[in-house]
Parts: sequence; C-alpha cells; structure tokens
Amino acid sequence: MLGKLDTHRLEDRVLYVYTPPSYEKDPDATYPLMIVQDGQYLFMDSMVELEADFVSGVTQEIIFVGIEPNGRDHEYTPWPAPPLRAGESFGGKGDQYLQLVTKTVIPFVKEQYRVVDDSEQTGITGGSLGALISLYAAFQKPNDFGRFALMSASLWYEKFLDFILDHSFAQSSLRLYMYVGEQEGVGRETLQRFMVPNSKKTYELLKDKVPGGIENIRFETDPDGVHDHSYFNRYFPNALRFLYPGS
Repeated sequence: MLGKLDTHRLEDRVLYVYTPPSYEKDPDATYPLMIVQDGQYLFMDSMVELEADFVSGVTQEIIFVGIEPNGRDHEYTPWPAPPLRAGESFGGKGDQYLQLVTKTVIPFVKEQYRVVDDSEQTGITGGSLGALISLYAAFQKPNDFGRFALMSASLWYEKFLDFILDHSFAQSSLRLYMYVGEQEGVGRETLQRFMVPNSKKTYELLKDKVPGGIENIRFETDPDGVHDHSYFNRYFPNALRFLYPGS
C-alpha cells in the first residue's frame, strides 16, 4: 500500500482513515472525502487498483473513512420493516446513523485531516444495506453529500421505491454510480428476489431526477455477478473513476 491507514476510536465507533500516496508529500494539498459503510473492506480490498489509478491520475486521490457499524441491520435501514428470516431485525435507525456521520464523524475527520471543505466533493458509499443507506443519504442529507457509489444496494427494501418516487434531489449538482450483479436474488423467495428489477427501476427513476442530466449517473451490471464482496470490489474502482475523474 502506497498510502497510509490510521485507526481511531470515536465514542463507541472504530474508524479506519486512509490517506492517499501524496498526502504525506504535499502538506498543502487537500483531498475529497468519502464515507464508507461496513469498515474498510470496500476500499482496502480494492487498494491495488485504486492506488494505480491515483498514481496514474485516472482518479483523484481521496481520503476514505470506513465506519464500523453497531448493528448494520438497524443503522443501514431507513425505517423499520418485517424481517426476511427468523432472528433478523430491521430497526430503521438510518436517520440517527446519518446524524452521527454528519455531525460527529465528518467534523472529527476534518479536524484531523486535510479534507476539501466542499459537500459537493464529499462522497458516501457501501455495499448491500450499506449502499441503501448511502442512497437514502442523498435525499436526507443534501447539504453534506454530493457523490454516491451504490454497490449492489438492497433496493428490495420495503417501500424504498415509493420513497424514491416521492422525493427529489435538493443538491444543485451531484454524481451517482450504481452497480448490481444480474444473478443477485435469483432463486430467492423473499423480497430479495426483486434485487435486480428494483435496481433497474431505481436507475430509470433516478436518471430523470439527477441534477445536470443523465451524464451524472452511471449504472453497470455484471451478467455473472452474485451478491458478494468480491463483485463489489471488482466494480468499486469503476465507481471512483466516474465519481472522481482525474485531470
């Protein structure tokens, strides 16, 4: 790894903060910030390709902040919903979680690191439910986020398509990337069977809502893709190339 990874404990949270290769070399430079759900796997397991893009200039260098969840089924869901299986619980504490991110985590990171003070360049990302809460943040926290990477967002979640229909983006400018594997939800009997069709419906809805037009949204699929971290990581560098293109 060419950059550096720091670990912090903030209240009851573990944060992983990645600073890119040039961070230590240029003390005057500032960098876009991207909030990442589920800790560090999404950027760390993609790091070889990400750093190659940073060094070559394909992608802007970025500060990643991975946040370990305290009960992801509660924190990454926008409202309570029935469980899909025994022992599961969707607590719907997404608004409280996003308040923590915007009012506690981001200010802490900005105090400690050289972050660009521009919400339009501040991103949020995750996989599965982590992507769901990232899309929710696009509507709920327009003054805090302007770039979104949705890796297999759990768009089967009850009433989420209705939420998208009823809401508009308040940002004057944003960029949004979506990925889903074509095999996700295949053979499921739960709401997860709607993973792919709901992702495609969401793209059709969002492309008409994104400020600046269709060039600010990108949707990719993989014909063999299943709901697995390896596919999220395979497409994550593509998301960054679209959201933060280099010079």
